[in-house]
Amino acid sequence: DSRIGGLNPNAGVLFEVGVDAAGLGGDNKYFKTNARAIAQTRVWHEEITLRASVDVGAFSWQGSGFSRAIDRFVIGPNTFRGFEPAGVGPRDLSNGVNDALGGNYYAVARFEAEFPLGLPEELGLRGGLFYDVGNVWDLSDVNTAGGTIVGADGSFRHVIGFSLLWTTACRAQ
Repeated sequence: DSRIGGLNPNAGVLFEVGVDAAGLGGDNKYFKTNARAIAQTRVWHEEITLRASVDVGAFSWQGSGFSRAIDRFVIGPNTFRGFEPAGVGPRDLSNGVNDALGGNYYAVARFEAEFPLGLPEELGLRGGLFYDVGNVWDLSDVNTAGGTIVGADGSFRHVIGFSLLWTTACRAQ
C-alpha cells in the first residue's frame, strides 16, 4: 500500500491477494481466491481524489457432491454500491422464492471522485461521484435440479451515484 507512505504523497496503489482453503477435518474442500487493486491520485491543487479499483475472485470446489451457497461468492454494498447484500448474481426463483445462489466467480470495477463542496473544512463534509460495474456468475458444481435458475451466466450490473462523505471528530479513549 503506497497510498499513504509512498514516494508520491499525491498518488499511490494498493494490491491485496487472499486465499481461503477449506478441507482439513471437514466435509467441504475448496479454494477461494480474491484479489484487489486500487490506484488513486489527487488532482486540481490536491483537492480532488480520483480512485479506480478492481476486485476479482474465483472459487474452486474440490470436494465430492455439490458446493453450498454460503461457500460461493456473494457481494454486498461494501463491494458493489447500490445493491442489497447478495443482490447481484444467480438466483433460484422456484416455488415462489428469490434465493441468492452466489457464484464461483466475481468481478467488480469501481471508479470514484471525491471533491470539496465549498463548505467550511471544519464540517468534514465532502462530495463524491461514483460508477460501479460488476458481475457474479458460474454455478459449476451446484445442484440446480428442479430449480428455476436465472443469471447463472451472469449479467454485468451498473450503478452511478453521488455520495455525501462526512468525516466526524474522533476522540481517543
